[in-house]
Amino acid sequence: MKQLIVKLKLQLLILQLQLQVLLLKKKLTIPNKPDPHTLIVHHGGGPFNFREVNNYHKNLWGFRSSLNYYIGYQLFIEYSGKVYRGRSDNEEGAHTRYHNIGTVGVCLQGNMETGYPTQNQLLTLEKIIREYKSKGLKIKMHKDFNFTICPGRHLSDWLESNELL
Repeated sequence: MKQLIVKLKLQLLILQLQLQVLLLKKKLTIPNKPDPHTLIVHHGGGPFNFREVNNYHKNLWGFRSSLNYYIGYQLFIEYSGKVYRGRSDNEEGAHTRYHNIGTVGVCLQGNMETGYPTQNQLLTLEKIIREYKSKGLKIKMHKDFNFTICPGRHLSDWLESNELL
């Protein structure tokens, strides 16, 4: 019974968001996409934290997630290892051109081409990867989909040497 109530509440939230998009022309994403099949790893390309990237994406695209953030990634890991959730797993992201539906974007703060992820970031990322792998998701890097160096050579090397892909 409890699960039924939770499902009904989620359906009402989705309906409410859909009406806002249709009637009020709001730029929102709605958590009604298929369950994800792939986790895509990114780096931020600079020292910007969750709040700064969220504000940048707000000004760049202005489309808000169901969690009231504007960041294009579902997950963001700061230097401290703290994880922020910017979007639900089953709502459209804005992290990998042409591959934002059915994927979960996880981004590490920093430039992993010129620098290295912190130990806390690596511990957190490994935990996230193992969790999503246990759900049957494939693990890929941004550069597997688009012409880019993302997630940077140092993070790419770590992912490959630890057999996390």
